[in-house]
Amino acid sequence: MREPETVLALPHSEIGFDAVLREIGDWLMRNQRAIRATQWGVVVAYLTLLVVPTLLPLPTRTAHIWTNLTLFAQFVFWGLWWPFVLLSNVLVGRMWCGLLCPEGSLSETVSKHSRGWAIPRWIRWKGWPFAAFAATTIYGQMISVYQYPRPALVILGFSTVAAIATAALWGRNKRVWCRFLCPVTGVFAVLAKLAPLHFRVDSQVWDSWAKPHGRGPAQLVNCAPLVPIRTMKGGSACHMCGRCSGYRGAVTLARRSPNQEIVHVAGHDPRPM
Repeated sequence: MREPETVLALPHSEIGFDAVLREIGDWLMRNQRAIRATQWGVVVAYLTLLVVPTLLPLPTRTAHIWTNLTLFAQFVFWGLWWPFVLLSNVLVGRMWCGLLCPEGSLSETVSKHSRGWAIPRWIRWKGWPFAAFAATTIYGQMISVYQYPRPALVILGFSTVAAIATAALWGRNKRVWCRFLCPVTGVFAVLAKLAPLHFRVDSQVWDSWAKPHGRGPAQLVNCAPLVPIRTMKGGSACHMCGRCSGYRGAVTLARRSPNQEIVHVAGHDPRPM
């Protein structure tokens, strides 16, 4: 429940910062087409760096990341991409998932033409994130995924193909793979609990909202990762895509204490039906 008197007591600089965050969230909501174009740029770069090095000879000892595509791809994947994604989850929540992740973009696009089957209970098993993360990490070490391009194609390519196959069968316009099966979703969910930013939902404002007179039907929000927005308390499952920002005047990008979700939300995060 929002407390107006607390907001009024904040210094003007902090109130201004809150307004900036609100505007950033609304900007994300208004510019979904540009975000989708950026996502496809990431998909093309991801597939290029994943597939092309497997077609080239292994680099020589004198090769450098700026002169050899295989070494450059390894540097991007394991020296930049993975550390950046982990750090971004701690700082801004799961914005990588919602704005840039190539697997998420591909799976949601494919799901538009999905068979639309109901999500079976075995997919919802809570142990999948840990099991998938452990399996890919152990197997990746066994086949030297960090040193050679073909093992990287096996690990990352299998994950991408599995995401597409899942999207083609279950759900429609949703990210079923990201929500339940992605090998790193469990890690990202834990790190996102520490993020000082989240989309805050005021359930009282949501319930008291009335459609403006003369407007057409209220526009619905498609939450691709299957988060029940109205009852969302934390950010561990939210992909921070901004689609719901400003919805019913109750959803805003806001700051919070890094321990807020751990102390007040743990064990109470609602799950999709």
